Amino acid sequence: MSDGWTPRIVVFQCQYTLFSPTDQWWMDTQLPPYIKLVQVPCSGRISPLFVLNAIQGGADGVLINGCVPGKCHFKEGNLAAHRQLGEFKNLLTYVGMQEERMRFTWIDVDEHGRIQRELADLEKTIQAMGPAERLVTRVPLHV
Repeated sequence: MSDGWTPRIVVFQCQYTLFSPTDQWWMDTQLPPYIKLVQVPCSGRISPLFVLNAIQGGADGVLINGCVPGKCHFKEGNLAAHRQLGEFKNLLTYVGMQEERMRFTWIDVDEHGRIQRELADLEKTIQAMGPAERLVTRVPLHV
């Protein structure tokens, strides 16, 4: 995209997927300012309303990271999140948001550097698509 536009991305991150000191250091010190990190105890704790709030607040993309199936610290929170947020993604596409703007990824604690690759890929995809069209947040009342 021209004009030096940079996509704004919100990352909802299970705290257990970035156990690597290198990955944690990168997220704490090298994360670009246009990427906002929201750490949660489990991806199962991410409400679709959190995602909607991020989109309405101006995010051009959302990345949600959870533990790989079978390794969730809260048994099946990651699976519940994947189902719930998948349905929510369908709703967002129905109201006009391109589905490529929201991703759910499984990240194993042993996959060092994966978060950087996922963010770079999402940023590249969104950069090609351009800024997100804003969803209506208020409907004017006609009296």
